[in-house]
Amino acid sequence: MLRLWALSCALLLSAARESGHFRPKYARVDGEVETLWQRPAVEPKGIFFIAHGCQHQGTDVFDEVAEDGWKFDDCATSNYGKCLGLPEEGALRRYALSRGYVVMAVSGGSGVRSCWYGARDVAKVGAAVRHVRNVEQLPADLPLLALGASSGGAFVGLLPGADASIGLGKLQCIVPEIMDVDSSVNNGVPTLFIHMPRDERTAAFVAESIGDLTARGIRVSELRVQPQAITPAFLRSCLSEADAAQLVKALQEHSVVDAEGFLLADARAREWVPAAKEALGSNSRDSFRPDESCLAELMNVAWAKHEFSSQFAKEIFDFCEGQEPPVPALAETHGARTWETRFGQMEVFEFGAAPQPLAIALPGMNPSLVHEFDPIAKRLAKEGYHVLLPHLHANPKTRPGQLSVQGLEGVLQDLLQANGYNQVAILLGKSWGGGMASSLANSEALKVQKLVLVAPARSEPSSWPASLPVALFWAEDDATVPLPTSPSLRKRAQLFHTEPTGGHRVLPSYADPIARFVGSPAAAEVDAKGVPKSTGRVGDSGESSFDKVARTGSMPRMTDSHSHADQL
Repeated sequence: MLRLWALSCALLLSAARESGHFRPKYARVDGEVETLWQRPAVEPKGIFFIAHGCQHQGTDVFDEVAEDGWKFDDCATSNYGKCLGLPEEGALRRYALSRGYVVMAVSGGSGVRSCWYGARDVAKVGAAVRHVRNVEQLPADLPLLALGASSGGAFVGLLPGADASIGLGKLQCIVPEIMDVDSSVNNGVPTLFIHMPRDERTAAFVAESIGDLTARGIRVSELRVQPQAITPAFLRSCLSEADAAQLVKALQEHSVVDAEGFLLADARAREWVPAAKEALGSNSRDSFRPDESCLAELMNVAWAKHEFSSQFAKEIFDFCEGQEPPVPALAETHGARTWETRFGQMEVFEFGAAPQPLAIALPGMNPSLVHEFDPIAKRLAKEGYHVLLPHLHANPKTRPGQLSVQGLEGVLQDLLQANGYNQVAILLGKSWGGGMASSLANSEALKVQKLVLVAPARSEPSSWPASLPVALFWAEDDATVPLPTSPSLRKRAQLFHTEPTGGHRVLPSYADPIARFVGSPAAAEVDAKGVPKSTGRVGDSGESSFDKVARTGSMPRMTDSHSHADQL
């Protein structure tokens, strides 16, 4: 009996396919809203809406020719004149269908190679959703899941604030990719951010959105797309196995990738194109054009800074169906020790050892850069300091953007007590961590002796103790936190060091001026791991240089010769 039932289902499914029931469909809703959709081979459990990014359109999600040779004729008369079926969008569409969702896309903005027009497009998408529900005879309460990339990510962030009359129905979740959202319009829709930490600016904005949504009790999570090595398997959605192997070889020969297959430069610089043309020859069907080429999209995914990604397809639907995604993998944590804090266990990277004077460095928002203070920490350990780099990203309760100033102060107090200290000799911080360090500069519990800030997200010089020595470090091309023009900030700092280039990073070149600024508390001999072999030498008076600076408040004379360092 079961076998007959299965056979009848198969025959019905085959007949439905022949009739076009499960083929992609196309419509111009209300005469202008380009809408494409496809029904799954099972009873739909929801609608999955995909919002494209700038320079794209809804037809990018669908294939012009199916694997079985069926041709989607409406592509030829679409706004763009064809369906690109880009690899990442296509992979996500196919996975969504396999999970039982109707997949739909709309061409936003002008309708072709356009960004979304924000709130003006919400009504258009509402009309498109109503059209799909009516044509497919879907229940009014069938949930809607919405994912968008870049401009599309910002757009789906507006949907929780849409009026019920728009016709979206039950919005079950939103998934903004490579974009933050206007969290103020979200009054309860679960939100999953997928972004690429290499784009630090977006990562910082995403962290702010997460913090705001969390504070308002809205279910929120994030997944991070990291750079990927270019291998034949990685290229299989665009090339045959033989062509993929040829391309990988050519990329290596042209020094476009490193020995492990990772791109050495942003794919949008298009250094991979000559190698691809050489490897694939004139027979290649790929156009190599930005925002149109199959390979161009994969190369952008490999670089992982700003591109649509299907990497977490399963996690997207798990989250939207009520499951929690796994904690994203962070940078490797070798050499970390674990201490108990009021927020639970805390991994801390340690350089040097007690009882040398304590230095603590606070990271920025980007979890992939947790080790960027390492060169500074190694140098300070060599100078005779005990340096702790708390891995705030590893604990969900202490992630930057979610942890309050008071909470961070408590964590640092816990670290002081665990190591037997009653003061912080040097407090360092970058970006978010710099802003937090600035706020903690006058903490009575921490007793900060020196403050070193790298492109702080905010600074509060009026709150700093008058006797507190302060050093500021910036790259002139920092687009995330631009170089400040405030003369008061420059005047307050004992050292204001700039580099012409370097972006939003803790640069290794900062190590020397930082070491000179803080002075050496003790000329300690260190082993290969940076751990002092002795507790340090003292002068004839029995007082170390650190103790003298702490007692007198006087700074060692700065003799920085760097052409871009201004001692003020």
